[in-house]
Amino acid sequence: MSDMLRAAQAEVRKLEAELEASPVYKKLVLARQVVELYSSTPDKNESLDSAVGRLIEQGKQAAEVGTKTARIEQTAIEFLMKKRARATSGELMKAMEDAGIEIPGKEPSKSLSAYLSNSRLLNNRREAGGYGLAEWGTAAGPPQGANTGLFS
Repeated sequence: MSDMLRAAQAEVRKLEAELEASPVYKKLVLARQVVELYSSTPDKNESLDSAVGRLIEQGKQAAEVGTKTARIEQTAIEFLMKKRARATSGELMKAMEDAGIEIPGKEPSKSLSAYLSNSRLLNNRREAGGYGLAEWGTAAGPPQGANTGLFS
């Protein structure tokens, strides 16, 4: 291998590391995941369970290459979609543990809340039961018979 090729490869690795540390790049990765998640429209004959399963699988694939924040957010979304109701940080901590995601900090549930507080796809409404999908607004869960957003 030539010295020029080694130098170019080293420069690529250095630039990729800088990008991955950048908040703007992390937002780009998350935005790409959201686009991928929402760009797939289910067949009209597809059942709700099948559509949810397909969206979860797509999100898992996107999160595998994403940041820890993206994996945490995706795991929370999966949990909420399956539950179809809001969840407390304690419930979401259990989901993170089940997914093998370690949340650092002296009080991991507070660290988890910090991760989730910046999400545009989730919101936290204590009076409604905790964390939910942003598309639910302030409701305790998705509207009855909802076939929009993540559930379409």
